[in-house]
Amino acid sequence: MNSPLTMELLVGGASSLGVTSAVVYLFKNPSKLGEWWPKLQASWYDARAEAEKAKQAYEALVSARTEIEELER
Repeated sequence: MNSPLTMELLVGGASSLGVTSAVVYLFKNPSKLGEWWPKLQASWYDARAEAEKAKQAYEALVSARTEIEELER
């Protein structure tokens, strides 16, 4: 049971079962696919906006730290 081949077969079977069940679910509920895509897009854009805000805040902190270090000299 601890052989690499057994583990590879189990993982391959489990992943293909997951893909198959997802496809079957989407065929049974096609409206869910239409609802899912806009939510994915909106959440991706929100995450990118948050990342940009964090980047700007970090750059402001680095800039302030540099100014303080220059004043201390």
